[in-house]
Amino acid sequence: MVKPKLWKKDFINITTISFFIFLAFYILLTALPIQLTKEFGGGADQAGLLVTLFLLAAIVIRPFAGKWVSVGSQKKILIYSAAAFFIATLFYPFATNIWALFILRIIHGIMFGVITTVKGTICAEIIPDSRRGEGLSWFSLAMGLAMVIGPVIGLNLANIGAYNTAYIVCIVISAVNIFLSVVIHAPNQGKQENGSKTRKRFDLNDLIDKKAAPFALVVFILACAYSGIASFLALYAQEINLVKAASTFFILYAGLMFVFRPFTGVWADRYGANKIVYPCIILFAIGMVMLSLPQTAVIMILAGAIIGIGYGSVTPILQTQVISSVEQHRVGIANSLFFNSMDLGMAIGAFVLGIMAKSFGYSSVFISGIVLIVAGGFAYFALAGGKKNRDRHAVEEYN
Repeated sequence: MVKPKLWKKDFINITTISFFIFLAFYILLTALPIQLTKEFGGGADQAGLLVTLFLLAAIVIRPFAGKWVSVGSQKKILIYSAAAFFIATLFYPFATNIWALFILRIIHGIMFGVITTVKGTICAEIIPDSRRGEGLSWFSLAMGLAMVIGPVIGLNLANIGAYNTAYIVCIVISAVNIFLSVVIHAPNQGKQENGSKTRKRFDLNDLIDKKAAPFALVVFILACAYSGIASFLALYAQEINLVKAASTFFILYAGLMFVFRPFTGVWADRYGANKIVYPCIILFAIGMVMLSLPQTAVIMILAGAIIGIGYGSVTPILQTQVISSVEQHRVGIANSLFFNSMDLGMAIGAFVLGIMAKSFGYSSVFISGIVLIVAGGFAYFALAGGKKNRDRHAVEEYN
């Protein structure tokens, strides 16, 4: 059987939109704290609050955005949220004090939560069902690429005090997103369940789909484990004089993620997600064990490569399972649940593991990470691994 085409114009456009959204996110993520501390006299706690307020706003709005996407016009919501994201970006050059930045980050976080939900939902509907794992793996690489490029742009411009230049870059790419949102062809909505259009009473099932929840729980647990690496590996490396090794860790992590994600997506489509998820979780655990050992540069660098394959590959597969577990008209709800599970895992994990690091040292962070990964593996086996996707997402056989 000939495989349906993946790389169509709309898939390229929505992937480009995703890249630009996260490019702006990571530029601001690195530039704003530096401006806050150097020009506005803020402290490290206030710099961290910039990130917290942004993510909390996105987390709060996403379940509602998922509902809106499920019952409304996906294209209109994409256009409106892209325009709102652009307008919010316009105000950064005019934010001249800490409180203005806090308010702006909350507003921008709301827009970020909506647009990330709708663009992920549109992408999931554009991708042929039989190539969903492969397509979402490629789609997620846009975020990975932005995660590498954005901090480089933001840090270099902030170091020379060119904050307005950083904001102009974000403004320009946000404007391009509006154009791409207008020309994209979003899929038609699936039919609602009987009576769902007339039912007005609030229902928690409108915000969280119980069929997707088991997969989302696994995403949350694994994100908690990875938050220890994202938040504390650099500080740990400074403490033990392995800063260069830590830099190489993240380079190899990104490189191996880019190499393996497309292949693991294809393999998940062809052979089933379980045969990919379990090896990835095992590799993630092995890498975390290596980080918990007495460190040398070689051990740290090898851990980055292994975790890049393991955790770097498993997240889009879990996203595929989250989306494929629900009816077509509830993909938006499932998609918001996936992103919120990941963001909550990162936020809660970093907070709790930070307390442990302060009390027991950085090695406790990675030991705790091992426990979390094992728990995530058992949760997947007990709650998610045996679940079957709905017929509309059934994988076509490859000949």
